[in-house]
Amino acid sequence: MAQMKVHELATKLEKLYKPTASTYSYWQKSIKPIAHLSLQDISDEVVLDYRVNGLETLSEGTLKTRIGYLKGLWNKARKWKLIKGENPWQYADDGLSHRRRDPELYPWEHYAYYHDDPYFVCLWYTGCRIGEIAGIYKENVVLDAPIPYFNFVHQDNRRLKNDESVRKVPIHPACRPYVSDLYLSKARSPGRSWSETFRQNMGLPPGDAAHSLRHSFTSRMNEAGIIERVQDAILGHASPSITSRYGRVTLSMMDKEIQKLQ
Repeated sequence: MAQMKVHELATKLEKLYKPTASTYSYWQKSIKPIAHLSLQDISDEVVLDYRVNGLETLSEGTLKTRIGYLKGLWNKARKWKLIKGENPWQYADDGLSHRRRDPELYPWEHYAYYHDDPYFVCLWYTGCRIGEIAGIYKENVVLDAPIPYFNFVHQDNRRLKNDESVRKVPIHPACRPYVSDLYLSKARSPGRSWSETFRQNMGLPPGDAAHSLRHSFTSRMNEAGIIERVQDAILGHASPSITSRYGRVTLSMMDKEIQKLQ
């Protein structure tokens, strides 16, 4: 066990925890500089070099995120007794900070090039993540119900970000003509290539891409006066409100609210 490589540890933990495709991708990016080192070789000096070298090519925020994933991997491995001793990554991100930037919010007209793209239209009117819609199975697009809806659930081809993301989202009337043209991606990270192409075509900065449409959707819900509890249900967020623990947001409630969006 002492000779296990870091990349072998990540593979073992993937089998134990079954992370989402995006999370596993971040694991791989984080371990890349040390992937072929043995676990016993991850010394304080190696951690220091990881940080110093990382700052030469990455932003502070990206480096902090990657160290965070390494910290998490080591904590998981310690729980399963795959690693003994202290976590060498515990304080490796000390002093690093995220400098978050809200993406620019553009109106519908700005995206004229994509007005007939099924992915774009569904993202615009649902606020879902690109992987949720790009990887959805045909049987989870329910059109023969009184209120047509997307049934976002964990699937064999991709898991959702978390259990709160399991939800039903009404299909906005503007989406319905495009739903039959949705393509089920078999890629490990469904929609990722579409998202990057979208970013390049629209001249968006790295990091915005398809997820910027989710931010835009949230802003539009705020402008339309959709209450936070319903917003959380549509987006698949865990609501921080204590009141939200009592009763539930129904599909008909979401449908009524979502149709406020034009």
